[in-house]
Amino acid sequence: MAGLLGCSGVQGRSAALSRAVRRGDEAAMQRLLVPAAAAGVDATAMTAKSARRAWSKRLRRPKEVHHGATLLLAEGRAARLTKLPAGWFFAEDPTDVYRQDTPEQAIAALVWASKRGRWDVLLRLAPRRYRVGLSEAQLESAWTEGEGATELRRARDRVEGHLGDPIARDAHEARLDLGGGHAVLLERESGAWVVVDF
Repeated sequence: MAGLLGCSGVQGRSAALSRAVRRGDEAAMQRLLVPAAAAGVDATAMTAKSARRAWSKRLRRPKEVHHGATLLLAEGRAARLTKLPAGWFFAEDPTDVYRQDTPEQAIAALVWASKRGRWDVLLRLAPRRYRVGLSEAQLESAWTEGEGATELRRARDRVEGHLGDPIARDAHEARLDLGGGHAVLLERESGAWVVVDF
């Protein structure tokens, strides 16, 4: 809940959001949501006559409120924080920049690893079916001297410009729309997210 409404005044904003849903006021809903979360909320579905009452009730009396924040550590690198009774804590290890627990982490790992020549990480980020017969040396050649190296770096830079954008996902697949017909496609493989295409 806090991720949708922001951390300050969550209860009051939740009540206001409940009233906006009950009225079917999509514009008021969007104003109450954190901008980064607004794209992932289907306001039309929530304000449909058949759904209004249920959503309004849930928002008026949420069972739990989780306070969270995002801390920008460096360009293109952010860490999630969570608020516990003892104070604010990192929700994940901020020093592990090559994690693949979430689609967001896998995409950031792709950008960071390709910029820093971490071919071992890039190999791990590829789906198993792409890794067959692929070596770190081949990856290095493709990114640094192969015919497609310039295009790979251009695609990577396009992805970097969209770090932090909302990602559409389900339990097994994810997609980050980059505009202009470009997208990052990911899938879940053995508990980790891998990059299928970008």
